[in-house]
Amino acid sequence: MEGFLEKIVMGKKKRLLEGKQYSPREVVDIFSEREKKNNFLLSSLRNSPGPNIIAEIKKASPSRGLLIEGSFISFLEEYEEGEAKVISVVTEEDYFRGSIEMFKEVRKLTSLPLLRKDFVIEETQIYESAQNGADALLLITRLLSRERLQRFVYLCNLFHLLPWVEVHDEEDVEKALQAHAPLIGINNRNLDTFQVSLQVSERLCRRIPPSVVVVAESGIKSKSDIERLMDKGINNFLIGETLITSCHPADKLRELRGGVRVAQS
Repeated sequence: MEGFLEKIVMGKKKRLLEGKQYSPREVVDIFSEREKKNNFLLSSLRNSPGPNIIAEIKKASPSRGLLIEGSFISFLEEYEEGEAKVISVVTEEDYFRGSIEMFKEVRKLTSLPLLRKDFVIEETQIYESAQNGADALLLITRLLSRERLQRFVYLCNLFHLLPWVEVHDEEDVEKALQAHAPLIGINNRNLDTFQVSLQVSERLCRRIPPSVVVVAESGIKSKSDIERLMDKGINNFLIGETLITSCHPADKLRELRGGVRVAQS
């Protein structure tokens, strides 16, 4: 782990040391509350022919800088209008300018399933995500040992959180499958160099059995990109900057799902 990932993990560790710690009683209370939850996200993605689009709210990125100035609410409204299947919310504070408070606000404003995207390295982040109404939680394979990934997948399942296990290369896929990940997100972006290639999804999806739901992430900009990946058997697509930088995100969503191409103003 080098460069960007190393910096972000160091910052995350510091924040977690200074952040909330959960007592055993609190963990039991969260578990008891989550037992009542029916999480149909995995079956929804598996049983829909697609294209299923996970639309992302991301206030900034290390490569592009500030993406959303002011309120994100208009994006959420556009995503709902454009019939996004899931909303992804990036909550990392230092590089993406997100927060758990932003996630809480999104949860209050929509009934759509929510994916919390962050750099998860401690169990407390799982408890916090479950407590605040997440339906899925990103687990980046590269950040976790095999044993830790397996435990985090187990804990997510225990708390009715879909473990959204992200991979970027063949070794990551092997780790994810050993951890019995029910869903694997293939990140087309190299988190060290920020280079993006759809060939990553095309290559890695062949190594994932049909029983596992696959999501292609990053670098998906057009209907032709989606068609290209659907030809490889991928029906689910996480899309952020293409929607955020669009003049009309709802119309862009319709276009990506197969509607009429939208003229950009």
